[in-house]
Amino acid sequence: MKSPAHNVLSILAENARRWPDRPALILKDTSISFAGLRERTDRASAGLRSQGLRPGDRAIVMIPMSIDLYVAMLALLDLGAVAVFVDPWIGWKQIAAFAAFAEPRAYLGIPRSHVLRLFSGRLRSIPITVTTGGRLGPLPARRTLSEIEEPPGDGDVHAAGLDDPALITFTSGSSGEPKGANRTHRFLLAQHGALSAEFPSRDGDVDMPMFPVFALNNLAVGVPSVVPAMDFRRVDQVDARILLGQMRDHGVTTCTASSPFFDRIAASIERTGDRPALRRILTGGAPVSDAQLAAWGKALPETEIFVAYGSTEAEPVAHLSAEERLAAVSDVRPDSPGFCAGRPIERIRAKVIRIHDGPVELGPDGWEGWELPQGEIGELVVTGEHVCRDYYRNPGAVKENKIFGPSGAVWHRMGDTGYLDGQGRFWIAGRVHSTVRRGDALVHPQLVEQAACAGDSRLLRAAAVGLPDSELGQKVVLVLQVRKDADRAGLEQDIKARLAAAGQPADEIRFTSEPLPVDPRHNSKIDYGKLRSSLQRS
Repeated sequence: MKSPAHNVLSILAENARRWPDRPALILKDTSISFAGLRERTDRASAGLRSQGLRPGDRAIVMIPMSIDLYVAMLALLDLGAVAVFVDPWIGWKQIAAFAAFAEPRAYLGIPRSHVLRLFSGRLRSIPITVTTGGRLGPLPARRTLSEIEEPPGDGDVHAAGLDDPALITFTSGSSGEPKGANRTHRFLLAQHGALSAEFPSRDGDVDMPMFPVFALNNLAVGVPSVVPAMDFRRVDQVDARILLGQMRDHGVTTCTASSPFFDRIAASIERTGDRPALRRILTGGAPVSDAQLAAWGKALPETEIFVAYGSTEAEPVAHLSAEERLAAVSDVRPDSPGFCAGRPIERIRAKVIRIHDGPVELGPDGWEGWELPQGEIGELVVTGEHVCRDYYRNPGAVKENKIFGPSGAVWHRMGDTGYLDGQGRFWIAGRVHSTVRRGDALVHPQLVEQAACAGDSRLLRAAAVGLPDSELGQKVVLVLQVRKDADRAGLEQDIKARLAAAGQPADEIRFTSEPLPVDPRHNSKIDYGKLRSSLQRS
């Protein structure tokens, strides 16, 4: 059944009535209220309808985090269309290919993004094109966003089905094939419920979210969002003084960002003493070291610090406080336990299954033969209302990443290896695709890295990768980014001793003073594929 109440945008419409003058989005030089955002969204929705966009049509959105982004995205939801996002950190050729794969009828983007469209034959044929900037005739697009917003809106929210697609997010997996997570209205409503339950807001809260999904949730709960003034492609180079200034000027009380963001904030506070009045910070996207948490706690002694765990397809899955994380000791692997991600939240069911390279298909015995006992390392799988059930036009990705349970539940394979301890907490040991098959044993990179580093200040980063070996099948090569003044000979002996004590292998140890490759989205996760290719070429 379709209903306006099933459209996630109905929540924003209600918030605009409840708090019309409350700021919804605050940027460095401008802001917009909840009522103002609803009005612009309503007008943009009417304008897109007048251009011929209809419910169910897909529209590419290539706009960075800004007021225009949320006007465009919410207008599409308002009329029942589907907003399609392509990961901007992948190559331009892939962006064009993924965008065309979605078969869009509209393309909304900043002026620069339309250059990509003009050089792609498949994208040039899109009938409805909108730029956030100016235009000269049909270039770079047929309409500007301000022109689209000229007609008055009707104030209505389009009736939607709970299982109608609302957002599709294309990311590039290891195969490079288009894998678009299909976020339905049901999923978005459930995710809103999960985020609100796990990270509740307070009256008077003002949030600084680095991740668009958290800004979207802020709009749903009525919390103002201060968009950080930063280059989102260079998180590890943010100017902390500017961000701290924004926090102070707008009374920011909570913040959600990746770990390099908070590293820069903490370092700036230590230098200047300019401490923001934050009651809570939340980080995720990659493992966070105990040393990082300790540094953040020292810089922000009055601030609650939480580490969240999730993925594009399922977020949040688990979380825990810095205090619990720093106090956590695994009774299964005390010498090299991995990174504690906390207990799965109440709205998530989780299992650990044996590591398997191909699709997982349950037989008549269900999970028997797949589910592992407490303490044994395997792959985490989860199910819940806010877990994406499928991918856009990609049955292969569904088969590879989803498991259809005996009760009809769809389980998502997180791709992370780890185990559940006696308290029901999940400990991350690595990624399935990075697991090293060394002889008859499986070696988990993060356990090797954790044992090697052990808080040693001479080490900046560590990465364990598997390379082909004629005898072992794969050997473990440990690459360590060290400080330039480090005594490498003495350091190597210390590392070998720590690895032996933890029972973790390293067939070869290499040192470098050059930065190890990291993911472009968060600037915090090791890009194992890129590192492995580099080592094989050397």
